[in-house]
Amino acid sequence: MKKLATAIATIALIGTPAFAADIAVKAAAPSPAPVYNWTGWYVGVNAGASFGNVKTDFNGAPLFADSVQITPGFGFSDRVYPSGFIGGGQIGYNWQYSPLIVVGLEADFQGALEKDSTNFGNQPFFFVNADDSGDCGCTSHTSYTAQIEWFGTARVRIGYVWGNGEVMSYLTGGLAYGEVRVNGTNTVSGLFDTVARSAIFSSIQTFDRSHVNTGWVVGYGTEGKLLISGWTYKIEGLWMDLGTLDIISAGSSSCVTSSGCEARPPTGGQVTTHTHFTDGILRGGLNYKFY
Repeated sequence: MKKLATAIATIALIGTPAFAADIAVKAAAPSPAPVYNWTGWYVGVNAGASFGNVKTDFNGAPLFADSVQITPGFGFSDRVYPSGFIGGGQIGYNWQYSPLIVVGLEADFQGALEKDSTNFGNQPFFFVNADDSGDCGCTSHTSYTAQIEWFGTARVRIGYVWGNGEVMSYLTGGLAYGEVRVNGTNTVSGLFDTVARSAIFSSIQTFDRSHVNTGWVVGYGTEGKLLISGWTYKIEGLWMDLGTLDIISAGSSSCVTSSGCEARPPTGGQVTTHTHFTDGILRGGLNYKFY
């Protein structure tokens, strides 16, 4: 009996270290990797392409000679598409409202190479006054350029975190601002004939104006964590409306051949333009998050 008790005690002593070691191994199991935290300030750079859509309404006033209307004026609309490279930087702050929702603010500034030009001739027109006191066989030609020189935005971002918490898709929208410009010429030329005189003439109206406009922007994007600590990538598309720009032309008329026309050239023919600027933006970027 004494020998049996000794054997049991020995077995117990031998098994205790193994059991303790097993507990130690279980206690040392690695903890889950921490979930990525989107909260904090960030700065970054971006580059991409911009695809403008600019509509201009043209209205030309009648031309007069010796108080007689020799052209009826004109009105028409045209579109150009100033597209090109864009590049700039952004700064923002994110607040992770919940494991799945991120709310933030972002501001960016972009240099733009967006420019498009067109040239076209309007249909020739022949005008005769009701009393047959004057007439003109005339043609007009218009050339102009529309540009977006630079722009910036200040936007709210509302994101949904998915996957392992390291990718966020977001909706964004807010204020847009930028410098827009339109410049060009409209030329009406032909032969007018009135009771007092006749002449071959040319009337040139020039218009040129730039302005910093404000408008709105909306869009969608995705941002994700890179393997390098602190860095994220982003891809986004935006639609921007920079409002309108109005111009009243300045110009003069001259005579090529005349009977006393040089002293009293044709008057009028002023051109007004009303231009609406919109822009589609596709860009990618890199952000660095401050911890």
